[in-house]
Amino acid sequence: MADIKEDEAHRQQHLVLPLEAPKSEAHGEGGERKSQQNTRSNRVASLDIFRGLTVALMILVDDAGGEWPSIGHAPWNGCNLADFVMPFFLFIVGMAIALALKRIPNRKKAISKVILRTLKLLFWGILLQGGYSHAPDN
Repeated sequence: MADIKEDEAHRQQHLVLPLEAPKSEAHGEGGERKSQQNTRSNRVASLDIFRGLTVALMILVDDAGGEWPSIGHAPWNGCNLADFVMPFFLFIVGMAIALALKRIPNRKKAISKVILRTLKLLFWGILLQGGYSHAPDN
């Protein structure tokens, strides 16, 4: 079940959902069974819920945005429901980075991990997008 933990330094309460590993038995090299370990990870449930709702919103506006103009992308001088998806994701990324940096005691190591992950995401984004050029195809 979920636990509510109070942060004494900031006088805030956080809902924490424990994540457990699947309860399957792993075998070692010699065929002996390894002991089962339930790995628990403390995650902020509200951020995970907001991420899931944002993904659902993204799917909704991509699939039904053409049918219902009120949820599709607005023209240049407007704002509709679809125009909130990207800011929501940027907020989630900012919160996730702040929470990750808080957990790692060595600040230099934490920043190097963030930079390395950013470079990996940029690399895969450019590769999967088909290159850096957005020129029209002939």
